[in-house]
Amino acid sequence: MQRFLAPVFFLCLALTGSVSIGNSQNSAPADSIQNAAEDSLRLHQKEVQAMLQEQFHEMTRFPLGTRIESWSHLLDMEVTRGNVSRVQRFWFTPKEDRAMIWLPDSSRSDECLFFDPETDRLASIFPSNLNGTLIPQAMAIKMGLKGNATQTASKRESNWKTEPSDSLLILSMNDGETNIEVVLGKKSSWQAHGVTAWLSMQPVPGFSLPPQASKQPILSFEQTNRDGIVLYRFRVVNIEQLENPFTLDLSSIRVDDPTRPLTVIAKEWAEKNKANQQKETQDKSED
Repeated sequence: MQRFLAPVFFLCLALTGSVSIGNSQNSAPADSIQNAAEDSLRLHQKEVQAMLQEQFHEMTRFPLGTRIESWSHLLDMEVTRGNVSRVQRFWFTPKEDRAMIWLPDSSRSDECLFFDPETDRLASIFPSNLNGTLIPQAMAIKMGLKGNATQTASKRESNWKTEPSDSLLILSMNDGETNIEVVLGKKSSWQAHGVTAWLSMQPVPGFSLPPQASKQPILSFEQTNRDGIVLYRFRVVNIEQLENPFTLDLSSIRVDDPTRPLTVIAKEWAEKNKANQQKETQDKSED
């Protein structure tokens, strides 16, 4: 910072001298010079503040990961809870348990949720500007964003009943408190995997799905209470294989961790700065 402040300091000295000379001749030019000096100083202060803020952000941010993730398929799902409906977008790769990424509300922004089961990290990220924030474990669990215990029931344990239908397979289950009805599509293991993977990351209690859901995708799902009021509903809007996979370089996404103390961040920055200085000194000595 000293190398920035020094020029301004000498500039102010020079201007002060000019003002003292000008006062003996004409006060108007002196006032003009003084105002120019103040404007220049304020501008410089803003530049320094912006520089320090950027340095602070660089100190607090770190890469989301080291891998390049890609997803080959896309699922759009309309979800209704509490009379509010929104469309979510979920990217996945069939038959692979890897990091997951989805848009909780595709109509509002490009803010995605990203979950990596290997590191157990959940983050809110903006792929468009390559930044984001880690969501603390306690908050993620409280909000139900770390996944649920949804699974496909075995045929022996299944309580699902088949409902009459001319075409699609309709199944229902009643546990005394709620009634669930699902509509299954034609056999497609990769579609079934995508729907189940998406449902397992929703902020709802885990569901025991019908055995057929392992090979036939759920096209619609509706849970109602004893009074017939809809508690939770979703339906598939679109599901497809992408021509070009959605790819994300985790090393390019820089995230903040709200749980990291500033003292730790400052210590890490000091150690990094010291290491850089030692490297510069060594390089100069070798030259």
